[in-house]
Amino acid sequence: MLFFIGGIFLGLISGLVPGIHSNTVVAVLASLGLPPESLASAIIGLFPAHALAAFIPSIFFGIPESGTVISVLAGQRLVMQGKGIAALKAVLLSCAFAALLGVALFQPSLAFYSAAYGAIHDYIKWVLLAFTAVLVIRSKQPLVSALVLLLSGLLGQYALNSGIEDPFLPLFSGLFAMGAILTYTKGAVPAQKDEPVERGILKWSALGVALGMAAHLLPGVGSPSQIATLATLFLPLGTVAFLATISAIATGEGIFSLSTTAAIGKSRMGTVQVLSQYVDVGQSLVPLLVLALVSIAVAAAVIYALRNLIGKAANVDFSRANIILAAYLFLIVALIDGTWGMVIFILASAIGWLTIRLGAERTNMMGAVIVPTLLMLFGVFI
Repeated sequence: MLFFIGGIFLGLISGLVPGIHSNTVVAVLASLGLPPESLASAIIGLFPAHALAAFIPSIFFGIPESGTVISVLAGQRLVMQGKGIAALKAVLLSCAFAALLGVALFQPSLAFYSAAYGAIHDYIKWVLLAFTAVLVIRSKQPLVSALVLLLSGLLGQYALNSGIEDPFLPLFSGLFAMGAILTYTKGAVPAQKDEPVERGILKWSALGVALGMAAHLLPGVGSPSQIATLATLFLPLGTVAFLATISAIATGEGIFSLSTTAAIGKSRMGTVQVLSQYVDVGQSLVPLLVLALVSIAVAAAVIYALRNLIGKAANVDFSRANIILAAYLFLIVALIDGTWGMVIFILASAIGWLTIRLGAERTNMMGAVIVPTLLMLFGVFI
C-alpha cells in the first residue's frame, strides 16, 4: 500500500511538471530494482493520477504534455474569462464519471476488442491514413499543417530508430513543452472565480469514454488530443464540452489499455506495457481496476481541495520559472539520451516553436507518432 500511495504522489507531481511523461517516471522506478509487486502497485497508482494532474499546467499555464496539448486553447480561453477553476472542476467531474463508466464497460470491452481487432486489422492502415488526411484538410492552414505533420513525422521516425534510451522524452519534451516555453508571454489574467460546473458535462464525458474505447483500435492515434480533435470535425463541442470530452478520453485511455492488454496482448500505453512485465494483467484485472479507481478518486480529491490555490497560481509570471524548466529538460535529456537525444530535443523544440509561430494546430505534431506508424503499416522503411 505504501508503494501505491507513493505512486499517486509521484503521479500528481509529475503531472504538474511539463515535459515529464508518466513513461519516464515509470522507467526510473523500473531501474531501481524494486520487487515486482511493489513496482506494479506504484505504477497503477501513478499513471491515473498523472493523467489528471497534467491538465493543470495545460489549463492554467498553457504548457501541456502531448496528451493534453489541445486542451490548452479551451482552458486558456476560460482562464482569460476568469473561469479557470470551473474548467478544472469540469475536468475532475468528467474524469471521475469516465472512470466509473469505463470500469462498468470493462467486461464488454474485452469481447469488443477481441472481435473488432481481428475484423479491422487488415484495414487499420487505411483508416489511419484517412484520419490523418482529414486532420490536415480540415485544419485552418492545410499546407502549414501538412508541413508540421511531415517534419514531426520525419523527426519521429529518426528518433524511434535512433537506438537512444527513451526516444519519446526528447521528442515530446521538445515538440510540446519547449515549444510552449519558447513562445511563453505573460498577459493580464483576471481573478479566477469558483463558479459551478456547467450542465451537460456527463454526456460529453460519456462521449469521451466511447471515443477512447474506439481509439485503442488505431495505432498511432492514442492521444486524447487527436481523438478530441477528430470529434470536433463532426460534433459542435463548446469550450467546456471539449474539456470534458478530452479529459474523459484521457481517463478511458488508461482503463481500456488494461483491457487491450488482457484481450489482444497489445498495450496502448507505455506505463501499462511496463506493468504487464511485472504482473499478469489478465489474471489481476479486478484489483488493478479497483486501485486505478482509488488513484483517480484520491488525485481528484486533492486537486479539488487545492483548486483555489491553483487558480491563484495562474497570475504568476513564469518567465523565470521557464528558464529553470528549460535547463532541467536539457539536463534530463542529456542524462538519459545523451548527445543524439539532445540533437532530437533541439530539432523538436524548433518544430514546436515554428508550429506555434505559424499558428498551426499543435495536434499536427503528433505526426511524430502517426507518420512512423503509417510507414510501418505500409512496409516503407526510411
